Amino acid sequence: MTTAQPTPATPPPPALLLIAPDSAAEPIAEALRFDLHAEVHTTPSRRAALSLLRRHDFALVLLDESLSSADATTDLLYQDAGPALILELNLALSSAARIVRQARSALTRRAQELSTAHAAATAILHSELNTALAGVLLESELALREASPLQAPRLRHLVQLAGDLRDRLRA
Repeated sequence: MTTAQPTPATPPPPALLLIAPDSAAEPIAEALRFDLHAEVHTTPSRRAALSLLRRHDFALVLLDESLSSADATTDLLYQDAGPALILELNLALSSAARIVRQARSALTRRAQELSTAHAAATAILHSELNTALAGVLLESELALREASPLQAPRLRHLVQLAGDLRDRLRA
């Protein structure tokens, strides 16, 4: 009898926010959904986009240059985007294929950056755990040398547990 091996969960589709007039947004949104298998939210205004950014996490925000201007609303978009990348595009001059290509590239870059950050955080956590565990192991071994016969079995067990944890971290 074989046991089923767990399969890695399929990551959810990336969530994209497209800020563009309705007439330009629909064909682009459909292309993004089809080619990137993305969940695409569209909105025709920056104010509505701010509301969506506060309620949802997006991997990528695509902003039509016709709606981009140097004012407080655009600045708030950049502030409220969180970890999402923002691409300002001229939808009137760009084909759907070009926008999909740029979005795919941005999502790939974001995934690489997240992977790099995850690896760095893992390495730091591993190092900190090893340092703390080495301290626990050393203190336990020193305490075991001076332990009473009543305390010795407990301290030996603590030393063994700390050693096992250290070995697991090294593996």
